[in-house]
Amino acid sequence: METLALSLIPCWLWLLWFWFQDWYDREPLRTILVTFLLGALATLPAMLFNAVGVLVLSGLLGASVMSEWLILFLVVGPVEEAMKLWAVARYAYRRPEFDEPVDGVVYGAAAALGFAAAENVLYLSRFGSEIFLVRGILSNPGHALFAAFWGLALSRAKMLPNVGSLRARTIARGWMQAALLHALFDALLSAGQHRLLPNVVVIGIVALLMLAIFAYVEIRTVRHVAGSPHRRGTMVLAGLAPCPNCGRVGTVGHACVGCGMRIPEADGRHCPACGKPQRAGVTICLECGASLSPQPSTPPRVREPHLVRLLPDGREEIAFVLDRPVVTVGKTLDNHFVIDDPTVSKHHAKFVWHPSGGFVVVDLGSTNGTYVNGQRVRENLLRNGFEIRFGRARFIYRALERSVPLVEEGSPPSRLDPRPTP
Repeated sequence: METLALSLIPCWLWLLWFWFQDWYDREPLRTILVTFLLGALATLPAMLFNAVGVLVLSGLLGASVMSEWLILFLVVGPVEEAMKLWAVARYAYRRPEFDEPVDGVVYGAAAALGFAAAENVLYLSRFGSEIFLVRGILSNPGHALFAAFWGLALSRAKMLPNVGSLRARTIARGWMQAALLHALFDALLSAGQHRLLPNVVVIGIVALLMLAIFAYVEIRTVRHVAGSPHRRGTMVLAGLAPCPNCGRVGTVGHACVGCGMRIPEADGRHCPACGKPQRAGVTICLECGASLSPQPSTPPRVREPHLVRLLPDGREEIAFVLDRPVVTVGKTLDNHFVIDDPTVSKHHAKFVWHPSGGFVVVDLGSTNGTYVNGQRVRENLLRNGFEIRFGRARFIYRALERSVPLVEEGSPPSRLDPRPTP
């Protein structure tokens, strides 16, 4: 009983610290607890894979300090971080509660500390309470800090275009960073055990490493908390439009400060690069010089309906592929298409596949509205080339012929994107 208490208490204390970092929308304790338990269970396959890897590499390399370090970098670090990552991807990542970037750090810490608690039981049972302080002060928070790298990568992946392997590469990069730091931490402790360095030097290097990682994670966490979509409401857009007489931008319905003429409602055309309202008939933005004539990507990189954003030179960049019958749009990470813009509502709109062979965009009561070709709409059937605006975020709809049919509404979502289809 004492061993169990000594194993759990430091992990719970560290978990509370990470949980309190999420100031504006703290994660449900039930979801945190399940993720913690999954992290603990992840030690079982980790031990199996570690044992196989150690057996194979030890047979190839023999017994030496160098082979031990290679095992740490090639087996232990990658395997343990992969198992903790699995614990989050299997459950919390698919939950609607995972809806802002800092959640990657919180749920990563929950899985990692569950993993660390299970390790504590094994180590304390074998070596006794003498290692309690080392585990509680260094190893336990170390697990959580390493996991923050792939936790932040999970959050970034949700905000990227769902094109090719872009999201998978982002997550893999975070996992490799965590695995490298994990292995480096273990290698430093190993150097102390083998008396390659004085214990004082090892402790000093490990402490500096942990402080550097802690500072990095804390800076990222504070930045994401400050920009949390739950911190404040949606920024309301002012009604601005260019004066039809002198071209000076002013407030719709008021007199132009340049010439005194009343400014009518804008025609809905905006520069794709700087967002400034445009007068009818112009082909180049008078503010930044960007082309206002969209140039389709040639050849298209996808054969499915998708949204593109316009680059300053007029070329198109894929923003999101409409690869399911219902696609939700908003600035929180529980949407399929995440738009990081303060003028976009948390749950702004959705695209719904229509039997006529196209998508309908439906506004979900957003603050700044959904616009199609400059007109505010509640819902609208889209055609190729239509301009769509969510708040001030603008896209062009490209309706390309499908190479594969859409799955039926209500069927399981793609494995590559585990977020639930509404």
